[in-house]
Amino acid sequence: MKTPVIAAVAVAALFLFVPGLSRADSVLSVSGPATVTPGQTFVVDVDVTGTTDLYDFGLDLAFDPTVLEATGVSEGALLPTGGSTFFIPGTIDNVGGTVSFNADTLLGAPSGVSGDGTLLVFDFTALAAGTSALTIENEILQDSQGNILVDTTQAGSVTVASQSGSGGGTGVPEPSSLLLLLAGLVGLGMRSAWRKRVSAGTLPI
Repeated sequence: MKTPVIAAVAVAALFLFVPGLSRADSVLSVSGPATVTPGQTFVVDVDVTGTTDLYDFGLDLAFDPTVLEATGVSEGALLPTGGSTFFIPGTIDNVGGTVSFNADTLLGAPSGVSGDGTLLVFDFTALAAGTSALTIENEILQDSQGNILVDTTQAGSVTVASQSGSGGGTGVPEPSSLLLLLAGLVGLGMRSAWRKRVSAGTLPI
């Protein structure tokens, strides 16, 4: 009969030494421009809402490398509101389409931050027409006691729109159109000269 009691004590002891799951529910989301054009540079934010006692975090961001190129990552404004921080910018992989091992932590603060704000800011350049999903992966958020904060994620996306047909041209005709226009003008000039010579009686009607 002692076995169930011993098992219960062992389980209780395990939870004393292993970080638990906090009941706080944080929502991570990706925000940025909906549409950009090829060659345009822009930023994408990873935001958090409803967080409580957030002390440190780590996450990856995935994207389509045929559509976008990642060029940098910087610390967001939220965590530094709780004190000094140690920020680790992630490793950019523009072949696989990831910015991995982004991390940030408070240093020496008695508690974490609560509320809403931006955790990370990513810099991108649009490469080619298409739509790229922006997905948060391998995320982990912890409070000041080392407990893991329960979270949900919301992916984002950005569309790189082709500039053709956008009405943003310079008004300069294409070479083929220019040749057709020039040929038409020459034809009109020759016809006008022919009519003048006919009127002057130098050519038979």
